[in-house]
Amino acid sequence: MTKMKTVILVFLTAFSITSVARADFCTEPVETKSGKVRGMADSETATCSWKGIPYAAPPVGELRWRSPEPVQKWDGILEATKIRPICMQNCLMAALDTTKEMSEDCLYLNIWRPAKSGEFPVMLWIHGGGYTSGSGGTEMYWGDRLAAAGDVVVVTFNYRLNVFGFFAHPELRNEDKNRATGGQGSLDQVAAIKWVNDNIEAFGGDPGNITIFGESAGGWSVCTMVATPLNRKKFNGAIMESGGCVAGNTLEKGYRQAEEVAKEFCCNFEDKAEEIACLRKVPAKRLLKPTGNELIDGFVWQPHYDGYLLTDSPLEMIKEGNYNKVNLIAGFNLNEADILIKIFSPPSRVIKENYPKAIMHSIGCDINDADTLARLYPFSNYDDKPKVALGQMFSEGILSCPTYNGMFRVSEQQSEVYFYRFDYTGFRLGGIIKALHAMEIPYVFNSMDRMPFCFFYGKKQMPAAEELSRVIQGYWVNFAHTGNPNGDGLPEWEPFLLPGGPPHVQVFNKNTGNETPDMSERCAFWEEYNRTHYPLFETMGKPGK
Repeated sequence: MTKMKTVILVFLTAFSITSVARADFCTEPVETKSGKVRGMADSETATCSWKGIPYAAPPVGELRWRSPEPVQKWDGILEATKIRPICMQNCLMAALDTTKEMSEDCLYLNIWRPAKSGEFPVMLWIHGGGYTSGSGGTEMYWGDRLAAAGDVVVVTFNYRLNVFGFFAHPELRNEDKNRATGGQGSLDQVAAIKWVNDNIEAFGGDPGNITIFGESAGGWSVCTMVATPLNRKKFNGAIMESGGCVAGNTLEKGYRQAEEVAKEFCCNFEDKAEEIACLRKVPAKRLLKPTGNELIDGFVWQPHYDGYLLTDSPLEMIKEGNYNKVNLIAGFNLNEADILIKIFSPPSRVIKENYPKAIMHSIGCDINDADTLARLYPFSNYDDKPKVALGQMFSEGILSCPTYNGMFRVSEQQSEVYFYRFDYTGFRLGGIIKALHAMEIPYVFNSMDRMPFCFFYGKKQMPAAEELSRVIQGYWVNFAHTGNPNGDGLPEWEPFLLPGGPPHVQVFNKNTGNETPDMSERCAFWEEYNRTHYPLFETMGKPGK
């Protein structure tokens, strides 16, 4: 045998042994508190995955609208190789899901870890979708590449949505031992965090180093999870992408919403126990009909201040120091909701003729607030383009300022929190949709070639996108490991507030770097407006309420 043939044979043998060892490593049964599960080796990356592990009992029948209950133990080995059904929803996002199946029995999670020995930081993802749609199993959220790139364990999960997840009712409050109602989906999130605390060590995760992260409603959920007392010492880091800290409803508002649902299905009885019994018999798909769509109706469904999950809005709880003080990254995309203004606002010439009136139409505010907004967002700051000014106004009112205000309140309580803004538009249609809501997600998960983001990236766009993904992923995994996003090979990221200095924002773009944003006066207006009127994000998609 020639020397070259010997080298090739040794190489192939070593490769075969490594592949077998990796497969065995991934398929060895793992013991959870409910029973054994078996995963699989990932075909693309050097990772193991476990998909479709139940973290709570199926919320069906009499458990519909109840707080999540523990999983029943099983015998044998659960084959955790398949993403399970998404929670009930009626939105386009459902078409993106891997399974194409939908069910009330949907409280499952998925885990990815490096296919090697060790104990790794945990990153727990909370998906977005306006509290009405989405799932943890969607292809764009798969955690294989993030786990491989950062030596972390990635967990994604489903939680109850819309009328199934945020239905407040006085009888449900009576049924619950903690007097909880109207936050079933948020309590699912709490249950998933607890499951990770109790079980993740068996999957190579460090239960003492857990970071939660999420986008949009997932970002709002991150702030809720930071605020709720139910998560004391359950995680030590949080990343809030395009979220905020003012989402939530009073029970009074929730009860009025429940009355409308009961009327819709002819279940409105004086006896509220009878009313709930009637509603529990309504087929799940029928219940979806009046639940709304976040792309059209805004945030119709939200967690409630029931005294158990939340005592007030997360922002007010943070102001009082009544929250979980954890390491924090938060940020937003430059053009979060600009596209909505392009669709719904009057023509530019009409806006120019009467700017305050156009603001009233687009935002749904009164003339006094419109005059103030006209001063805070003058045409001259936006290249004399009326729709650009209105777009910035709407984006800041909905998402940017709630995030900025939350950061300020946290910074009053703790040091070294980190703030970012995503500006990048180097993808297909970037010149039209700009740095739109959710466009940072593929850079976190390196999922530019996966649905639905694959439509925005071809060979021409991929090199620059992959470099930005390297930077953003680097920040996220460094933060998960140490509580600080900085590290070798990355542009320096300064904390949001340094003693005696202005606020700092890390701008994610072709040349990532630091800026000092001038947002304080505008965001002070939106904080007061959202507190005294209605949160502007509730009207997302229908300006002129």
